[in-house]
Amino acid sequence: MKTLAIFLEHPGLSSLTMHPSQAAALAERLGPEVQVAHCRTQEEFLAALPLADWVSTWTFRQEWFSLAPRLQLVSTPAAGKDYFTVEWPAGMRHWNGTFHGVFMGETALAMLLGMCRGLLPAVTTFREESWPRGQVDARMRPLRGSTVTICGFGHIGRWIGRLLKPLGTRLWGVARHPGHLPPEYFTPGDQCCSLEELDALLPQTDHLILVLPRSPETDHFLDRRRLALLPPHATVCNLGRGNAIDEAALAEALTQGRLGGACLDVCAQEPLPPQSPLRRCPNLWITPHTSAFSPTYMDAYGQELARRLREEGLLKA
Repeated sequence: MKTLAIFLEHPGLSSLTMHPSQAAALAERLGPEVQVAHCRTQEEFLAALPLADWVSTWTFRQEWFSLAPRLQLVSTPAAGKDYFTVEWPAGMRHWNGTFHGVFMGETALAMLLGMCRGLLPAVTTFREESWPRGQVDARMRPLRGSTVTICGFGHIGRWIGRLLKPLGTRLWGVARHPGHLPPEYFTPGDQCCSLEELDALLPQTDHLILVLPRSPETDHFLDRRRLALLPPHATVCNLGRGNAIDEAALAEALTQGRLGGACLDVCAQEPLPPQSPLRRCPNLWITPHTSAFSPTYMDAYGQELARRLREEGLLKA
């Protein structure tokens, strides 16, 4: 008998909280060989740690390892590898979620369609106008036939591409190690590219999507120099981490009309400070780090966790 202690509470955010019905569904997927302790408070979680073999949590502190002598696995729904700041004991497994693309792909698609089809400027920039047909007309562009460059072509980036492909886009997926087989939905003209090729791709890019992890290598990945390589009509979407964009350079490019538009789900500082120049930029739309939110977020996580436990041999097939 294994014990899974779950502590997945996020006050005020229903999508990021595992509700009792979802915990019960996960317990059913895991079967009778796993006892599930669904903890709703930190105190309950700490009390469950001495008997826990596996835990699912948003947070884990270094001193808690001493409370969990049986612990073998720390799992979190979070995609970012920077989510935990602990030193892992030897042999400790630690898993991040990889299911987010199914939700974030829809958000990326909505961002691009909102900009290309004039929806976002119509309900924001021109909301005070009585009938701004001419202003919206000037913003309208087809997404079909455009070139989309996705930087961070992993689990999430490939899902974004999967949803964009039926709309007739050309896809360039950029990754640090692009040697993986291209997705089955690629057609002639699509390609997996290396970071070294990015600068040559940017002048031909209509839409740039960033889904990069946080690391020193991704700090200001999209800097003033790379922004200048994009054509003036191009758009930028960031759904990865806020450190990837030089926000001052982005604000400057938008204000000076050297970029068609941008949608940011993440910022360098969250919440975005009231004094940030991004709040006053034209053709910029910001969502509060919600690109993966969904009522079925925890269901998707539970399905992935159960599947991976079986694939890794920690649970009977």
